Amino acid sequence: MKYDCIIIGAGPAGIAAAVQMKRSGLNIALFEKNEVGGLLRNANIVENYMGFPSGISGAKLVELLQEHIRIQNIPLIHAEVLEIQQSQSGFVVQTKEESYECTNALIATGTAPKSAQIEGEDTLRGKKLFYEICDLPPVQTKTIGIIGGGDAGFDYALALHALGHEPTIITRGTARCLPLLQERVKEKGITLLENCTVARLQEDTQGVSIVCEEKTLQFDYVLIAVGRKSQYPSAPAINTPGLYFVGDVQSSDLRQMHIATGDALRSAMAITNSIIHHS
Repeated sequence: MKYDCIIIGAGPAGIAAAVQMKRSGLNIALFEKNEVGGLLRNANIVENYMGFPSGISGAKLVELLQEHIRIQNIPLIHAEVLEIQQSQSGFVVQTKEESYECTNALIATGTAPKSAQIEGEDTLRGKKLFYEICDLPPVQTKTIGIIGGGDAGFDYALALHALGHEPTIITRGTARCLPLLQERVKEKGITLLENCTVARLQEDTQGVSIVCEEKTLQFDYVLIAVGRKSQYPSAPAINTPGLYFVGDVQSSDLRQMHIATGDALRSAMAITNSIIHHS
């Protein structure tokens, strides 16, 4: 089978593109290596997405996206795309198990977290140190040190507090997030340690020690939230006809759902028009 378009990444952008093309009658497939929803799975509350004036939790919005996929009967393939190769009639999308042919490919793989480049980070990764809330083990109330003073770090702290954990935000400078998030963190009594440079991380019998220049802090787990970078499989050049990059993968500094879905919708309509005009 050859698809009109293969969409890679089932976050808001990928789902928006898939829904639009499915409604237009295109033969499509949506690939996702992890869980549907992308970064929304970590969001405490989304307050600037139209239609939800009181806000909506990231988890609930992900449920609605999953329902949208189900109702629209969009084929969802859980597999990691390793490579996209150009062919004479389009592209070949390669996973570990199988190859898929398509006329167009739309990459909506979003972003990956940046490393904090701290001594001990690599050793603790996946054991006591994580980059996203959804990767934390399902545990009872825990103390969690969050390294990073931007929007993500503050939002992670609020989400963890709502789950019953005891988060502490640690940043080497001053907070660089929305004033609204700072106010909420203060209201919840969440500890914020500014101007605290982390020298190294080390595992001990009680969890993890965050060794700063002037003090050592003890936590059960550590979350790193120091920024994100675009991630996508090996693929031809960005300006290759028939190959589209949408959402956070091409605007990693913005990470706004409206921008991602609007970007995806525009590309989905361009793909649809190109297929209609060639049919």
